[in-house]
Amino acid sequence: MTDTKQPNTTRPKAFLIDMDGTLYFKGEPCPGAIETVNYLRQEKYQLRFLTNTTAKTPKMLHAQMQEFGFDIYEDEIFNATYACLLYLRAQSEISCHFMVDDAVKAFFKEIPINNDAPDFVIVGDYGEGFDFYALNHAFRLLMDGAELIALQKGLYWFSSEGIRLDCGAFVTLLEAAAGKTATIMGKPSETFFKTALNHLHLAPKDAVVVGDDITTDIVGAERMKMRSVLVKTGKFKPDHLENITAKPTWVFDSVSELPQLF
Repeated sequence: MTDTKQPNTTRPKAFLIDMDGTLYFKGEPCPGAIETVNYLRQEKYQLRFLTNTTAKTPKMLHAQMQEFGFDIYEDEIFNATYACLLYLRAQSEISCHFMVDDAVKAFFKEIPINNDAPDFVIVGDYGEGFDFYALNHAFRLLMDGAELIALQKGLYWFSSEGIRLDCGAFVTLLEAAAGKTATIMGKPSETFFKTALNHLHLAPKDAVVVGDDITTDIVGAERMKMRSVLVKTGKFKPDHLENITAKPTWVFDSVSELPQLF
């Protein structure tokens, strides 16, 4: 365990815990992660499980976590897909072109689809769908006036088969080509964290963010003035602490050290 600055050890009311890379990695639970979640629940902390994964709905993610052995509830899972749905619901009379998996597109069934002249182009995990035709079509829609929404902007992720490009790589391509700046729904956007806190009816000082990615988890926490724990699993690399973009309150070897914190 390493403290990067003088810690505030006031007991929080909630933990906002990243999923992929923090609780599980490459299709397997991280050592001690299941026990840690059980401990936090036993200690009556409120829990939210945050992820930028947009290839799955909260229902699908819940089923996955149950298969891993985690005792969590579907309404505790908060991902960028859900954040985007809330954002689109708040807009007036809009239509969208979706670059997302079919199962995720069904999650947006209440939002009108327009593939010719939409108000928004929504980009999420699209896998093999990111071919030249799809990207060029999205580019033309943006040049014709549509605005760009990125469910998240991660550049890569780790699958059981190895490292893979994430949707953020294609979002960056579209931003550069069309001269647009995407509105980001997932971490590290303030909208994402504010919505999670609103669901808990808590202020930023009452929650601690836990994650493996400085650029999303820790940057998002710092923007919201929340305390944070960086874990040395998942995407973490030692040089992240040398060229730091945001300072975590604590640095742990893994999520299994959380019970020692308060």
